[in-house]
Amino acid sequence: MILWWADMATNQYFNHYGTNTPDQRLLESIIIESIKVYGIDVNYMPRTMVNEDKLFGEDRVSQFKDSRVIEMYIKNVDGFEGEGTFVSNFGLEVRDQITLTVSKRRWAELSFEGNDRDKEPKSGDLIYFPLTDGLFQVLAVTDTNTFFQTGSLQTFDLVCELFAYSDEKIDTGIEEIDDIEVQQSFVRTFELASSPTPGTFQVGETVTGGTSAKTGEVAKWDATTRYLYLINMTGVFAVGEILTGATSLATGTYETKQTTDEAVETLAQIEAGTTDTATSNKQIETDADSVLDFTEGNPFSEGTNY
Repeated sequence: MILWWADMATNQYFNHYGTNTPDQRLLESIIIESIKVYGIDVNYMPRTMVNEDKLFGEDRVSQFKDSRVIEMYIKNVDGFEGEGTFVSNFGLEVRDQITLTVSKRRWAELSFEGNDRDKEPKSGDLIYFPLTDGLFQVLAVTDTNTFFQTGSLQTFDLVCELFAYSDEKIDTGIEEIDDIEVQQSFVRTFELASSPTPGTFQVGETVTGGTSAKTGEVAKWDATTRYLYLINMTGVFAVGEILTGATSLATGTYETKQTTDEAVETLAQIEAGTTDTATSNKQIETDADSVLDFTEGNPFSEGTNY
């Protein structure tokens, strides 16, 4: 007697219901090899919370201090998805999205620590995408699927959106990535009385005011104009105080303030000679400084513990 359904059954030599079976490991190895052949190398950057808002789960002063290379597969075959480029009430916005696939086994080999990141990627982390020289933020991590083979899922799907930089600190030690912070951070410009001695300020080093003890990070030093461009300021320097570089030990006297106390221009805008005419941030800050007193501390701002 011949059973008519015998030829329709799944392969009896494969275990579809076990855990960590040889069949599952074989399929996982094939998937890893496929991603290595057809994927691209990206830099995964975990987010470090500095002052998290427990109510909204957000942190306006997040830091990205680590970067590790891993191969991922691009699932979007027809280019970027998402809402794309459009004009909203806040001006021109770009919301390109991309879905990346990464092997679970290869992810575990990265050995990230904290916040269960050793088990899976987390929303809010960044991925440096070399094809566009840009950053994408992880919006969602898909670790389950209705359809999968051999009783287990061997990959994560990461839904990512083009990252809108908003003064987060990026310090990975990789020049191409760290330069995004230097170019896109809001800078304050200080004119020195003379060229620094004994050396010169170095990009990335911390500068400290001798009187105020406030600090800033060097984005650029222009020897021609004697302009010192700083980002990540912790306060306001006093005119006339001596600024000292932590690495170069160069010193210079702060003579003239070239910007408002609240920085509203990026280094990229200054070097390109462009201004934000849509929002007029620079003009608003300049006019506001002559009307409002911003020297008093605000207990409701992100920079406090209230």
